[in-house]
Amino acid sequence: MTTPKVTAVIVGGTAPETPDGLRSRPDLTVLPARDRLTTAFVEVLATALDQLPAGLRTGAPVVMAATDYCVQTTSRYVTRCAEAEAGGRRLRPSEAMTPEPAQLLQELAESGGWNGPGHVLISPRAAALQAWRWAWGTVSAGLHEAMVVCELVHDPHGDGFRVTAVPVTAADSATPAHTGGSRRTTGSSVVLSGTGLVTAFGDGGDAFWRNLLDGRRGLSEPTRFDASRFRGRTVCQTSVEAPPGSPTRRALLDRARSEALREAGVGQLPARTLLVMAGVVPHLPRVGDAPRIDEIALEPDWDDDGSGIPPRDAVLMAHACASGAFGLAMAREWLLSGLADLAVVTGVSSLNTYDYACLDVLRATSTTAARPFDEDRSGVTVGEGAGAIVLETAEHAAARGHTPLATLSGISCRVAGQGVSRLDAHTGAACMREALAMAGLTTVDYVHGHAPGTRQGDEAELLALDRVGAEHDWRGVPVSSYKGAAGHLLHASVFPGVVVAVRALRDQVLPGTPGLRKPLDARHVRVLRDPEPCDGMRSVMVNNFGFGGNNAALLLTGGAAGRREGSTDG
Repeated sequence: MTTPKVTAVIVGGTAPETPDGLRSRPDLTVLPARDRLTTAFVEVLATALDQLPAGLRTGAPVVMAATDYCVQTTSRYVTRCAEAEAGGRRLRPSEAMTPEPAQLLQELAESGGWNGPGHVLISPRAAALQAWRWAWGTVSAGLHEAMVVCELVHDPHGDGFRVTAVPVTAADSATPAHTGGSRRTTGSSVVLSGTGLVTAFGDGGDAFWRNLLDGRRGLSEPTRFDASRFRGRTVCQTSVEAPPGSPTRRALLDRARSEALREAGVGQLPARTLLVMAGVVPHLPRVGDAPRIDEIALEPDWDDDGSGIPPRDAVLMAHACASGAFGLAMAREWLLSGLADLAVVTGVSSLNTYDYACLDVLRATSTTAARPFDEDRSGVTVGEGAGAIVLETAEHAAARGHTPLATLSGISCRVAGQGVSRLDAHTGAACMREALAMAGLTTVDYVHGHAPGTRQGDEAELLALDRVGAEHDWRGVPVSSYKGAAGHLLHASVFPGVVVAVRALRDQVLPGTPGLRKPLDARHVRVLRDPEPCDGMRSVMVNNFGFGGNNAALLLTGGAAGRREGSTDG
């Protein structure tokens, strides 16, 4: 263990009035107000990173508390959606969703000089506290030599924001032995002890797995909202009907979480449980009367979705469709640093007009049905569902006599790349490369691709895989995607991918890609149309990407999985 220290406080923004509690700090730097939040944010973070030892500046993780920003920008978007619906029209391109908070980190990475992990917390009442605990705990435990905590707070007297950034370093980090912000952890590992899933195929991971192997597609027309004004009207909707007065997302989450806890052998959540939630936003009081707003926003009397977890340990994370993977990365670090004994990561995608309108105006939805990795792919089929994953350290699982499903051997999350909706092959490849390195591997037995069925995204993902494959001489590593079967679960999209990985390791079977007819060409991987046996499978990579430069890759190992540093046999 080491003792963290704070050496500087940087304040800026579009309304950077210094808080009273900071005025007397000798280490305080207040930057001039800027007209644009993006400019101010990059300036504040760059100044904070400059306070770190030279070897840590480019790779130090940044944890951002941005509840106010998320509330304001999402409220504005919901208002535009409601106005468009009332007028019976589609959103205009100029009314597209305001950038998510993570896109500020994307701008920071694009400005140069920083390529570390970035995480955005939007938890009501507790985001800043959670960011501080994360930085202090992981630096104390030696997982990182430095982190930067950042908070965006709305100016109560206007429309501006104050940005505050504080670098947290280890007391002995003045002359680091390497040039990154993270240290390789040894001795402990994080395992998956339970998974839960609800999709258009019904409740349970096994139901989803059987239908995926059979090549079935859970396609239907939406009934949750009026889709008549949108380009595409094909979705993968569940049959779940919530009780009157309760949002569908709650019913979906309850089912998925119950299965995950049951599979993990957890009857009651222990006191030191971390709950990470993807797929909901904080309460939006300005638009509380918007139709079906409770499908994307928490209710005013939010009680952690019935989990009983106190607010300080209940996290909302915002990274678009990669939110689930970013949540797994956070949970891993909290477990390894001793901040929690158990972690439950959940995500939900309840069909609603707001998510659908965003994809429609970006022309990301398919007018027919998604065909991932297909030459004739035309876009996303939105899916409905929820997922949950229970994580703990291997030692904790052994102490309670539970056999894990798999080990989370590697995970990498980056907010970088160019453009709001484009997957950057360079950044995607970097995430895959880092996940492999963390696991001590150079190849995997199978890749479950993100592959939503978009023209640009699928091609960029295969390009990223080919780049990694070329470096390690991969020879036809198999890759497939579930999204032609159950649709794209948006913020919850990682959960079916993880369920596929766990069951592929268990059953030694590779799933195909429902809807695929003409596979795209690739040099170092081969796209699977139909299922195949794969005896001896020991490792699976799961990719998870999102709008706004959110990129993630994780690596699961199971059974006789060992370290294969020298292997190049795909």
